[in-house]
Order: sequence, then structure tokens, then C-alpha cells
Amino acid sequence: MAAYYIFVLRFGLVDSLERNAQIKTYDGIHFHYEPWDMDIALGNRNTGGIAFDPPIDRNTMMDSDTAAISGKSRIDTNNDKIADTFVSNWLFDALEAWPYWIDVVVPKTAEALFAAGLTYNDVVDMLDNEYQNAWNESIYNKSGKFKYIDNRQNTDDYGNVTEGFNDDWLSWLQGARTTHRHWWLKTSMDYYDAKWGIGEFL
Repeated sequence: MAAYYIFVLRFGLVDSLERNAQIKTYDGIHFHYEPWDMDIALGNRNTGGIAFDPPIDRNTMMDSDTAAISGKSRIDTNNDKIADTFVSNWLFDALEAWPYWIDVVVPKTAEALFAAGLTYNDVVDMLDNEYQNAWNESIYNKSGKFKYIDNRQNTDDYGNVTEGFNDDWLSWLQGARTTHRHWWLKTSMDYYDAKWGIGEFL
């Protein structure tokens, strides 16, 4: 639980703490969190641009009613179009309020993860060399064109492309985002290393 919490904070997995994750086991004894749909990690806005500068935590707000990390929001409970009740994920509220968990378990787990390789250099090496560089850039760009340009063109009833686009999604074509990824990760990793007194902060 603490390892996944650290993973969410360090990588800004705003959609993966309360949803887009499942608890899995392959042997019925050992369980782990497994996230998916992480396209808005590292501060990315899925419509293009940056949604959040690093670092973020469960108190980072998108606006006055909604937290950046899923699981905290103000809702309308009286059907009067006024968001009057703040709701939050009770599990992580309880864990963050428990001094032993937040002051001992989380830092010790973060230290163990750092020793096991969850460092800025190792993460960047993996993301850049094992993932990004494994894809030919022209294929990556072709995928973006298919997703954000070709599918946004106006078509007739037979699927033939007609003049114009039905909306502007060009800003969603963000390329590899290498510089953004390096900046976001370095800032977030440095912050949490300092907060927990571990790793490259020492």
C-alpha cells in the first residue's frame, strides 16, 4: 500500500489512486496494486499541455471543488446545483492521518524503493531507452496523426473525408515530451527525496 502511494505521488498518477487501478494477485497470497490508463501522469493534461507543475499530492486542487488526484471533490448533495459537501477517499484519509504510517512506514518504504532502483536516473533511463527509444519516431508520430487528426476530420455518411475538421485537437499532438518528462520527474523526485529524507537528498 505504501509503495503504491509513493508511486502515485512521485509520478503524479492523478487518475490511479482511487480508480484506474486494481488489486491483483497471481498466487492468492501476495497482492499488489496494478494501475492502467496513465496518459495523464507527470502533470500531463490529456487535451494537451501541462495540468500540474510538480510536486503534487492529495491536497493539490484543480479548482475549488476538485482535487488533482482522484478521490477528493465537492459534490451537490441537495440537487440545488451547489457543490456543498466535500467527499474524500476514506482509506487514504485515514492512512495520511495516522502518524506512524505517514512518518515511518512511507519514508522507510520510499528508502527501500530508492535502494531497489526507484531513482531519477534509473527511471529516466528506463522511460527514455526501454520505452521511448523502442518506438520508431515516425511510427509514434503516425499514431498521433491517426488518433488526433485523421479521426477528427469531417466525413460524409460513407466515411469519405469532407472539408474541414469537427474540432481542433492539434494541441494534443505533443510528441515525445522528453524535456517535460525529465523536468517533471526531477522536480518531483527531488521534492519527495527531501520530504522523506532519503535518496539523492542525503
